[in-house]
Amino acid sequence: MALRLFEHNEKAYHGAVRMMEQYGKAAIVHPTGTGKSYIAFKLIEDNPEATVL
Repeated sequence: MALRLFEHNEKAYHGAVRMMEQYGKAAIVHPTGTGKSYIAFKLIEDNPEATVL
């Protein structure tokens, strides 16, 4: 089952992907309770080969 993000998190997700490609790191600055963890979960879901156990 694929994660579906709210619009504000979708924008942040795409920004994070661009930052990761350009700088190798990214920061999401959103208030508490707005779904930052789901953005991280989506990044992991879309890049399972990049996860470290």
